[in-house]
Amino acid sequence: MLNCVRKFFSRRVQAHVRGGLLLITASALLLSFFHSACFFKKSKAKVTPVSEVRITLLPFNVPAEKQDLRWTAMAGPILMGKTIQKAQDLIVTPLWETMPLAIEAAGVTRTFTQETATWVASRLSVKWSAMGEISATKTGIRMMIDFLPAKAGPVPFRFTKSGKIDDVGERFPDVFSQFAYYLTIRPLEPTQKKLPTMTSMKKLAEALDREYGWFVAAEPGKAQAVVSDLFATDEPLARFLFNPSLYPILTK
Repeated sequence: MLNCVRKFFSRRVQAHVRGGLLLITASALLLSFFHSACFFKKSKAKVTPVSEVRITLLPFNVPAEKQDLRWTAMAGPILMGKTIQKAQDLIVTPLWETMPLAIEAAGVTRTFTQETATWVASRLSVKWSAMGEISATKTGIRMMIDFLPAKAGPVPFRFTKSGKIDDVGERFPDVFSQFAYYLTIRPLEPTQKKLPTMTSMKKLAEALDREYGWFVAAEPGKAQAVVSDLFATDEPLARFLFNPSLYPILTK
């Protein structure tokens, strides 16, 4: 009889213990759930606002012995300026503002180094400079673009692509998409229009060369026809490339 009583009370105690443990476990799970919900709610409320990043584009370095590639020195920043029109948080300095400092920094060699490229950026009070380089390969060209910070701290970003010249030129949207991702800013806005080919920019690049005297003697203000045609088809690009003080059409 005594053994039966002991067994009865022992089972009741065990049942209460198990019930208590289940209650504690359930409470802990509920507490964890509400804590996580609060955490995510608070995290969502503390999203860092997107800030604009100002950059400058430089003429590309090209091999001195490859005169047939000289036009690509200007075609590079032309297509980059065209591409960056779709960038939401990248603000580019107009090329006509950059060129006087670019000419001073590159000197007679018309070649940029990391030091001279960052000097231009610091003089323009922007955060980054984009320094490109074109070299010849057996199958076409190799393009290398370095985004260099004006001040010490951020790590430079590099993009490279080799292939036929127009195939390489098609990758400028990828250049800025990857750079935007690297900076953790908003990507380029999608567009249905295809970027013009690099070779289709050759005449405009040569006109830009004459305008600023990059490889040939400078003839500022004498590209009226070129600017008028470009303004009619791509007004933002015309304003990016040419100085409005020399071309009245750009002041409209």
